[in-house]
Amino acid sequence: MTPLSRHTVAVIGAGPYGVSVAAHLQSAGMDFRIFGRPMYRWQSQMPKGMFLKSEGCASSLSDPSARYTLARYCAEKGLPYGDRGTPVSLEVFNGYALSFQRALAPNVEEVMVDQVDLSGDGFELRLADGATLRAGKVIVATGLEHAAHIPPVLAGLPPELLSHSADHHDLRRLKGRDVTVIGGGQSALEAAALLSEEGANVRLVVRNPSLAWNQTPRFVRRSLYQRLRRPVSNLGEGLELWFCCTRPTLFHHLPQRIRFERVKTVLGPAGAWWLKDRVVGRVQTFLGHFVQRAEAKSGRALLQVAGQDGQVVDITTDHVIAATGYRFDLQRLPFLSQDVKSRLHAKQQQPVLSSHFESSVPGLYFTGLASASCFGPAMRFLHGADYTARRVSHHIVAGRHQNGWPPAYQCARGPRCKEF
Repeated sequence: MTPLSRHTVAVIGAGPYGVSVAAHLQSAGMDFRIFGRPMYRWQSQMPKGMFLKSEGCASSLSDPSARYTLARYCAEKGLPYGDRGTPVSLEVFNGYALSFQRALAPNVEEVMVDQVDLSGDGFELRLADGATLRAGKVIVATGLEHAAHIPPVLAGLPPELLSHSADHHDLRRLKGRDVTVIGGGQSALEAAALLSEEGANVRLVVRNPSLAWNQTPRFVRRSLYQRLRRPVSNLGEGLELWFCCTRPTLFHHLPQRIRFERVKTVLGPAGAWWLKDRVVGRVQTFLGHFVQRAEAKSGRALLQVAGQDGQVVDITTDHVIAATGYRFDLQRLPFLSQDVKSRLHAKQQQPVLSSHFESSVPGLYFTGLASASCFGPAMRFLHGADYTARRVSHHIVAGRHQNGWPPAYQCARGPRCKEF
C-alpha cells in the first residue's frame, strides 16, 4: 500500500457520503485515499426486501458532472424509475451505488482505520492491517456506524432478547416468533411490515398518539400561490422543509438552539407513503405507549408498557427490536484518539463545524449524521451527499496552495475550473 503524506486526504468510510466526496476529489486530481468496505452497511445491515424512504430524485450520489445519477443507471439497466411515486428498492440502490463507486472512486481500500491521531501539521492513521500512515486532511464519513441508539430502559436485556433495527439484514430468521418492535419511524414500520409478511407475530409500541406518514406524491398542476406556500423539495413539501433541504448554508447560520430543535422536529419519525397499507390494519399497534420497564424472564422479554392514560400493559415476547434511531456521539467513535477528541469543540457531543464542514481541529472534517446539527436534517439522508461533497472538496481544493500543497494537484479542467 502506498504510504500517505501530509499532502494526502484520507476519507474514512466508503458509504454514500464517503464515495461522493471521493468522486469530487478524484475529479479535482487530488492525492487521496479512501478506506472502508464499499456500501457495507447498505449491503450487510439493511433488511432484505426493503425500499428506500427517499424518492428517486433524492437517492443519487454526487459527482461533479451530475451524470452518474440513479435515473441514468435505471435507464441503462431497463429498471423502473420515477423522480417521485416509484419506490426505490434496496437491491436497485445497491447496484447503482456500487456501479457509481467502481466508476468514480475505484481506489477504495477495504481496510479499516483503527486510530486517527495528531502528528505535526497533520494526522497519523493506524490501519487494521498494522500499517501507519500520514495525511494532511481527514474526512470522517462513517454514516450511521457507531450511532445506533437503544434507550436505557431496554439496555439491560441480554443480546439474545434485544437488538437494534440496524442488526437485521435478514428478518426471515425471526419467522414464527413473537417480536415486539419499539418505535414509530420508517425503520420500525418497515421492520414490522417485513416481519409480518415473513410470518412472525409482531406488534409495534409507539410513543406518539398516532403514526405519521409521508404525503403521497401529487401529480397535479398547482397554482403559483400553492407553489409559494408549500414549495416542493426532494424530501417533501412545505416551506420549512424546503428551507432545510435547499439552504443548508443558511441553516448553518441559524442560532444554535434553533438548529438543534429543527434537527429533532423537521423530518422526524414517519413512514413512507407506500408503506402505510402494509402496516395499518395488519400489525398490532400500541399508540401512545412507552416501555417503562424491561426484564428477562424464563428466556423471554417481559415489557411493562404504559399508556397515556396511566394504564400498564404487560407484554411477554421472544425478541425486542429497538427501532429507536441514531444519535451521533463523538465519544463513541473508536478510531479518534482521546487527544483528538479533547481538542474538538462540540455541543451535545456533536462537532461544531465551519461552513465547510471542518471541525475545530484543522484539517478534520465530519459529514452525514455528524453534521446534521450544523447543516440541517437533510444531512441524515442521501439527499445531503451532494451539498456535502461539493462543499468539502471545494474547501480542500481551494486551500491546497495556501497550505503549501504541491501545484501538481490541480483540477484536470484547469485552474479556472468552476466545478467547485
